[in-house]
Amino acid sequence: MNMKAVPKAAPTPLPELETYLEPFIKLFRRSWSRQSCERYITGLLTDLPHKNCETIAAALAGTSTERLQHLLTDADWDALALHQLRVQHLLSFSPKDGLLALDDTSLLKQGRESVGVARQYSGVKGKPANCQAVVTAEYIVEEAHTTSILHWPVCAQLYLPESWTADSKRRERAHVPDEVPAQTKHEIALQLIDQALCW
Repeated sequence: MNMKAVPKAAPTPLPELETYLEPFIKLFRRSWSRQSCERYITGLLTDLPHKNCETIAAALAGTSTERLQHLLTDADWDALALHQLRVQHLLSFSPKDGLLALDDTSLLKQGRESVGVARQYSGVKGKPANCQAVVTAEYIVEEAHTTSILHWPVCAQLYLPESWTADSKRRERAHVPDEVPAQTKHEIALQLIDQALCW
């Protein structure tokens, strides 16, 4: 990959980010994973035009592409527990009596290898296109004494079209577990509501 050299960021965490991550970091059992989590999030906060493990590792000292990929694919941490803690943390700072807004978001994609990619309706295009579809739930509330609307993501789930759910070889190649069921977008939305209420 041809990439311009990017100045290295400091190997130490930003104090504000370290404070923010403190309640979450306990979910990572190994110090290696905790450090990789901080480096990955620091990378997401940069102004890099394309953010992936390779570009983040090139821009940040104290990590590598392999370490960041390990965090995202192989490290032992509970994503659901992390999301629950994140939602509860955000709720503690957000005005009460907000709404849970559900949406079907499409992510345009080239190729066929990304999980869930198929020719399906895309809201971005307003017609069928090659894309992934994600059902999302967001908390939306008016901020007191302002006209600002506060919104943040609660939970989301990728929709798997029948071309994926019915193709066991394709699922296996993409590491989609057998226990991931075939669901309609409406069924996923109801599941997200249940999850949000539980949190």
